[in-house]
Amino acid sequence: MRIGIMAGAGDGSNLEQLVAQAKRAEAAGFATFWLANIFSYDAITAAAVIGRETRAIELGTAVVPSYPRHPL
Repeated sequence: MRIGIMAGAGDGSNLEQLVAQAKRAEAAGFATFWLANIFSYDAITAAAVIGRETRAIELGTAVVPSYPRHPL
């Protein structure tokens, strides 16, 4: 069974805390780590930074608005 975890949902986490939380989730055996863009940080950028620090956990975004993002 694959179980994932949602992180940073309004808990006031900064980027370093999110990275640490993802590392703990990976060590605990969670399969996925999800981020939503609606709370204080850019989920895609946070996922890129977290991906640099983790090895096996899959990263995903839940809510990311596309209208303010330029294609470049």
